Amino acid sequence: MSLDRIKDGTARWYVVHTQNLEEYGTNFHKFKGGSEYVVNFHVDKLVFEEDAYGEGEHSYYESPSLTEASVAALVMQHVNRYNGLRGSFDYITNIEVIDSPFNTPDHPTWRGTKDDLVDELVEQNPLFNRLQA
Repeated sequence: MSLDRIKDGTARWYVVHTQNLEEYGTNFHKFKGGSEYVVNFHVDKLVFEEDAYGEGEHSYYESPSLTEASVAALVMQHVNRYNGLRGSFDYITNIEVIDSPFNTPDHPTWRGTKDDLVDELVEQNPLFNRLQA
């Protein structure tokens, strides 16, 4: 994340919490701890409607460089990349948008960008790169 984006207030972080569910046989499951993912992105401040409130006054909105649905899909693929072999599965329990780096968890399970997540997924499964196209 660029220091300029932090200074101008356009830096954001998704904090994704998961919980692990282990299967111990038919109709017997156990919930265990989970993971915390911190994925950074930025927003662009765009004009919503030109001259919305008269000449020279504008209404603005923030357009994210990464949507919540996209980060959820990538985190689910990343956190469960080994689970098919172990009889367990992680579910997302909460996604928060944080606008200050000081409010993110100190020791998350994973921290980085969308590109870092994709690189790790491609490294684990080369077919993933072809699925993205």
